Amino acid sequence: MGIKVAMITPWGVRCGIASYSRNLANALAQLGVDVYVVRWPRFGMRTAELIQSSVIDRIPADRVDLIHVQMEYGYFTHNLEVPFYRALMQLGKPVVTTMHVAGDPARDSVVASASKKVIVHNKWCAKLFGYKDKITIIPHGCDPRETPPRDECKRSLGIDPRAPIVGYLGFISPIKGLETLIEAMVEVREAGLLIGGGWHVGEETDYIARLKDWSLKLLPGRCMWLGYVPDERMQIVYGAMDVVVYPSRRMSESGALLTAISHGKAVIARRLPPTREKERLGALMTFRNTEDLVKKIKLLLKDEGLRRRLEEGARRYAESVSWGKVAEKHLALYKKVLSGDAVGEGEG
Repeated sequence: MGIKVAMITPWGVRCGIASYSRNLANALAQLGVDVYVVRWPRFGMRTAELIQSSVIDRIPADRVDLIHVQMEYGYFTHNLEVPFYRALMQLGKPVVTTMHVAGDPARDSVVASASKKVIVHNKWCAKLFGYKDKITIIPHGCDPRETPPRDECKRSLGIDPRAPIVGYLGFISPIKGLETLIEAMVEVREAGLLIGGGWHVGEETDYIARLKDWSLKLLPGRCMWLGYVPDERMQIVYGAMDVVVYPSRRMSESGALLTAISHGKAVIARRLPPTREKERLGALMTFRNTEDLVKKIKLLLKDEGLRRRLEEGARRYAESVSWGKVAEKHLALYKKVLSGDAVGEGEG
């Protein structure tokens, strides 16, 4: 009999954590783990009554061994994490929580007190969380894949295959820092800019519309916006990019960045603690400011050997954190929690 896990997570919506949970659940299933998905709403009002009706009443407590919560602060407004975890504990099953963001002492203390183990994706989040006896580091997974030939991908998007292309693909909001990328591209006159992505709901927001208008004025004839890109089109879009830039102003981890790495792309990301960790592993290159970004984009577009080495580093990193390997780490942790060996083991 395999381990049976109730995973509480957003599901079936445009959401990085929903995608993460789907990929993890599928990989766990390949290892014989039965995953019961218990949907926590990504949008709309959340109330104490919703905890009971949407979560507690839907957990098959008599048929699961363990409860795994995918936690993001925005899902628990108005201090709902307190009644949420209190209700979970009353079910009498061990709780594991994945913190997709950390650093709020009051909220983190609630999670730490209710969870047997807490998963974070990198050393930076482990430091922010602080409860060393509860922490296990399991990297964010990805699905290594090949892209079609670059020229073919560019042609399919109506782009001259001779044109160097710098790109971004992911959700678009002020925190993503696309203004920095657009400003940098003003100085990279030999290349075009390809932007894919949107918001969690709808086709466009007022912010995206303003950003699009601004970019088209600054980069006339050199900027293409694709809107939200479905999964089945990602290989074509990433395949058309010579260099991918992630200029997020802050991050705990980034599924979009990992997706670019999984496609074997040469990635430049803003220098933040999580991206510095990946840079030391050869998975990407970081930049400090707009001037530095301009310099590094030009360098990668000019130096094909360097770009290929960065692409190879991305592929090696992607293989090291493939969903199969990440699922194996989760399964090992579940077994420790259920055997009683996990508490007090420190960072994993």
